Amino acid sequence: MQIDTETLLPLPPEGVELHSADAPRHVFTTGFSAPDAHGRWTDGRRARLIFRLPHRPEGGVELRLESLGFVVQGAVFEQQAEILAGGRAVGRWNVMSTTLVPRLVVVPREAMEPDGTVVLEFRIPTCMQPALVGQGDDRRFLGLMLRRLSWEARPPQRPHDLSGELARPVGRESRKSFADKIASGFWSRFVTGPAVLDVGFQGASVAGSVVPILPGAIGVDIDYPGYDGRILPFAENSQDAVYSSHCLEHIPDNIKAIQEWHRVVKVGGHIITVVPSAALYERKRRVPSYWNGDHRRTYSPSSLLAEFEAALAPNSYRVRHLAENDANYQYGLPPNMHPEGCHEIELVVEKITPPLWRLGE
Repeated sequence: MQIDTETLLPLPPEGVELHSADAPRHVFTTGFSAPDAHGRWTDGRRARLIFRLPHRPEGGVELRLESLGFVVQGAVFEQQAEILAGGRAVGRWNVMSTTLVPRLVVVPREAMEPDGTVVLEFRIPTCMQPALVGQGDDRRFLGLMLRRLSWEARPPQRPHDLSGELARPVGRESRKSFADKIASGFWSRFVTGPAVLDVGFQGASVAGSVVPILPGAIGVDIDYPGYDGRILPFAENSQDAVYSSHCLEHIPDNIKAIQEWHRVVKVGGHIITVVPSAALYERKRRVPSYWNGDHRRTYSPSSLLAEFEAALAPNSYRVRHLAENDANYQYGLPPNMHPEGCHEIELVVEKITPPLWRLGE
């Protein structure tokens, strides 16, 4: 279908309500049902938003979409959406919330038309007819409800910027804040060279569906030749960084695993560890987990740091970052519902050359 974008008014930075009477002047839609009081539902496996910006920013744009998913407890666990701009993958969402929250999509300049037109496509294989899950007689294939679309120009890309990797299909939990870590400079700060190990990168994902965290990184899982879940088949001081997300809580010999991570990383390199937060994910202090029976322990920031202190010699490392990541966390969900958003603890330690003196008593 040919669309004359010249007839569309440029989208103002403050955006538009997609269900408002004014929206068609700024946004052309396909694959959506009629507007309702709160927004517009995607109806089917594909939907598009087509709009024109006043200009084509050098650094591309950040789009903010207030959205929720068609989720029914016990019947529809989540909505999965792949997002493309100009035919290029720019994001993946796993939406488990029935509350409207803003979600970010970064569109690079190359994915925009010269006149500032953006063709944003949603591919939603999990859409479902409410009537099939006991939700009345509604026969639409619902996936996402979108309410408000707004945008902000991004600054020009820095040298060696990773913006081209924004849609990289990394592991499920890493994906939630992958783009934010690019924007904040997290990766460029803590990954200082090309030799990177991503330990446990595949997790529970289907083989071949995810890739290691950064281009050139080596994904190490239990099927990696020479790896037994403890000993890494890599030389001492050979890696610029070791990254492990939502893996340490599964490893029986966690102390030995940390020691191995420290052994293979270079002096000046970093160990980046991410684990579920007991306060955010489990909402309880101890295992067994409500959500994953393979978790061997729960974590708080202090207990995660304590494991590193138990595993590594004093003055062989320095703590560079320790934080709880609760981006887009839905605090309104009760403990008997799976948490939505980020629910993790991030710890980064740098390997250092031990001083000639020892820590006194």
